[in-house]
Amino acid sequence: MENLYVKLAAYREVETERLHLRPVTLEDAPAMFEYASDETVTRYTFPTNQSLEETRNNIALFYLASPLGKWGIELKENGKFIGTIDLLDLDLCLKKGSIGYVLNKDYWNQGLATEATKAVIALAFEQLGMNKLIAVHDQDNPASGRVMAKSGMKYSHEEPYAMLDLHEEGRMVTRIHYVLTKEEYLAEK
Repeated sequence: MENLYVKLAAYREVETERLHLRPVTLEDAPAMFEYASDETVTRYTFPTNQSLEETRNNIALFYLASPLGKWGIELKENGKFIGTIDLLDLDLCLKKGSIGYVLNKDYWNQGLATEATKAVIALAFEQLGMNKLIAVHDQDNPASGRVMAKSGMKYSHEEPYAMLDLHEEGRMVTRIHYVLTKEEYLAEK
């Protein structure tokens, strides 16, 4: 049986109606820094980048060192790099994983995160043969939950005291979990 990572290697690029999901490169650093340095964007995702050099280092460590299942989100109309979407925490035995995404705030509320998420979900179930996908968001970021729901994922549960906030000292984060199984996906298709 073919390994999940071997299957994933065949899908370095994914096309949607408006988006080109493709490997992240060091040339994307300025566009990534545009949103990675904006605390409004990073508030619920990762530590805010303080310099272009930090963004370049993060690209090398996270996207270039281990690129499978990690895509840059590029607008087809103008080639603008606007964010990333990732298929993470892959469990090869259970064939499950999680989805994470981040988008430049100039492109919020246009259905682009949902479009990218739907594409990765379709890839996971239809091409990779995965059984289950999970996504989580901070309870204070309901917009991310709406992306998950619009992408077909189902609310699963709340996880109080899930982690310490990366930006607000002493704040404990409650995470909201969404799940989608292969069977649920196929039934809705």
